[in-house]
Amino acid sequence: MALFSKPRVVIWPKDNSVNIYLDRTENNIFSLDINLWKSCSESDLQALSTLFTEQGIDTATILIPDDVVFTKSFIYDSEITEIDKNEVIGLAKSFISFKISPEYINYDLVQSSGKTIIQARIFEKSKITALEDNLRSLNLKTFSFESVSQSIANIISQKYTDQYFLIFPLENSEYLLMLAAKDTIYLTSIIKGKELEIQKLINYSKLYFPNIITKIFVPTDLAADLIATTKLDKSPYSQSSFATEYKKTSNLPVPVLGVMVSKSFPPGIMNTSDTNSSQPKMENKKNILPFIAVFVVTAALASIIIWFVLNKNSENTPETPIVDTTPTVVQETPTEAPTPTIAPVSKTLKLQVLNATDINGQAAVLKEKLTKLGFTSIAVGNSKDKLTENKLQIKVSQASASAYFVQELAGFFDVVPTTDLPETSTYDAVFSIGIKLEVTGDTSIAPSLKTTVTPSATATKSASTATPTAKANPTVTSTE
Repeated sequence: MALFSKPRVVIWPKDNSVNIYLDRTENNIFSLDINLWKSCSESDLQALSTLFTEQGIDTATILIPDDVVFTKSFIYDSEITEIDKNEVIGLAKSFISFKISPEYINYDLVQSSGKTIIQARIFEKSKITALEDNLRSLNLKTFSFESVSQSIANIISQKYTDQYFLIFPLENSEYLLMLAAKDTIYLTSIIKGKELEIQKLINYSKLYFPNIITKIFVPTDLAADLIATTKLDKSPYSQSSFATEYKKTSNLPVPVLGVMVSKSFPPGIMNTSDTNSSQPKMENKKNILPFIAVFVVTAALASIIIWFVLNKNSENTPETPIVDTTPTVVQETPTEAPTPTIAPVSKTLKLQVLNATDINGQAAVLKEKLTKLGFTSIAVGNSKDKLTENKLQIKVSQASASAYFVQELAGFFDVVPTTDLPETSTYDAVFSIGIKLEVTGDTSIAPSLKTTVTPSATATKSASTATPTAKANPTVTSTE
């Protein structure tokens, strides 16, 4: 640490307390009973404000727990370069208990084997705004955000570069389970208990990577048993060993170390702009101004020299007779762009249709539709739960059928499928009817797609072929 430099500060708000960590060898942890996730009065913040003044704290990184920022990943069956935030909300809303605000969503688009992974980070607006107001009241000059899972990934990525799971102990017998590759988080989940059933989450890894991920980092003092049918490659880690390796005090938690060992304060993970977070950031304009000036001057001189040479040569060049030619007109004809198609699915899939409404006969109506599509194994019944929206659960092994059902049932049984149906289930897909099905005289299936863009006719030269770009229907993955 440079002479006279201030120690790096990490603030970790908990449910009813806040911990402050300073990057120094002694007197480096402070804890106060205050809830920064709700609006605090000046008197509520007085003790914390006094501590900041005494310790000279005016800049800090704030650790955000992974129950305040949810990391979810969704799969598109084709490569896309942009997506509207409202569509991300539509994909995520069934997995999150709080209302999602567009300005509190940050996401990245990752192309992989002809598909697109939408890595979304969704913040709970009410808690974040209350936290920001409290931090400003404490007169912090600057502060940035980092999630607990991302800070841990910053540490692991310096030692391990492949895909992995990691379990980090929280409070009250709760654990954070995260899936990451290097320093990129694919999903997080808060699990609780003395027996942690993680096989379902392990299965999700195959949605993002060619194979199921079996590498998992576990704390050496893990108090819970891991329940999984997959044979796991466990690597124990300890807080003290990481601290020793980075020459920090042993009482600093791993997420705090992830902030302190970085070369500079992280910029935070919340992006409230409307642009995709995967877009490159603008470079410092002041650093490139001298180069721009040199380039402009050089280009101007070159232009003057070329102009002088060309004009001099034109004086000695005989005139070339002008030939009047008639231009050839290329007739353009509209070409119908092909409609994207969805791969067919096996009609031997075992399906179950459940009526989750108070209207009799709804399950039979949907069964008739599915029968017309060629499915022969369809069971019907009533759901134990009453729903206000349609639901379609599919096994991970049959995830490719999601786009098919969305297309074929669009306008009749609109739904965003999930792949959270256990592999041990008797059925390959379960349809739960939450919205009244409109029965008309025509019982055929509407061919239109709900979330697929069908290109309009485009005028192209007859010698060329129009290749449309179309969004494919999403296969939604749950991390709950």
